[in-house]
Amino acid sequence: MSCKLPVVNIQEIRVHRVFRQDLLDQIGHAVETGEGGNIFNLNIHAANLAWTDPEFREILNQADQVFVDGAGILLGAKLMGWQLGERLTPADWVDDLMGMCSNEGWPVFWLGDTEEVGESFEQKLREQFPKLIFAGRHHGFFDRSGQENERVLTMINQSGAEILMVGMSMPIQEKWLHSNQHRLTPRVRLAFGGLARIVTGHIPRGPRWMTDNGLEWLYRLAMQPGYTWRRYVLGNPLFFLRLLAWRYL
Repeated sequence: MSCKLPVVNIQEIRVHRVFRQDLLDQIGHAVETGEGGNIFNLNIHAANLAWTDPEFREILNQADQVFVDGAGILLGAKLMGWQLGERLTPADWVDDLMGMCSNEGWPVFWLGDTEEVGESFEQKLREQFPKLIFAGRHHGFFDRSGQENERVLTMINQSGAEILMVGMSMPIQEKWLHSNQHRLTPRVRLAFGGLARIVTGHIPRGPRWMTDNGLEWLYRLAMQPGYTWRRYVLGNPLFFLRLLAWRYL
């Protein structure tokens, strides 16, 4: 049984009112009991995808916990008069998680991104957390069906990992985790997107005054306009328009 937290419905997506300690408690609970380990996040990009992809929306709604990863979701909820927790971008709390894994002896496995980024991510974590048990890693560009998928599942399960961090794009990572959840032995399964690229500096983060005030998207837009303009310039206004329409029409 997962930790009980209040739930807010945003565009037919169940979002939990989560603060950092709640999230860490949920992870600890899942490792100890084997229950409640599917943990995903919601930002504006995810909400927009879920609006047009009922399968993805249902996967989010079946997750054990969905936390807020994006100031836009918090702002949207506030405009509707709803209370949510805090913005929990994985890069802001991954050190807490890795510290907990180091202290408790919970092995971790990274699945996602390129081999180069994965290697750099592993090296960074090993340097920062010498006691961390890094059980293994695999790039995210594999055939997610058939024999290659079977080999990846076997690799993860035989690694002894308790924490599986999956860093592929939305909704690929969530759909893969959902479709394989009953075959995976790690008790915690986290959808982490581009975390490895952020930790290793492949994706630069904005200055603290921007990240703390909901403006990280603006920094990303300035640094990677070709990659992010559709998500932010089109996606952000679209989310708020859809939210208003869903709420009042």
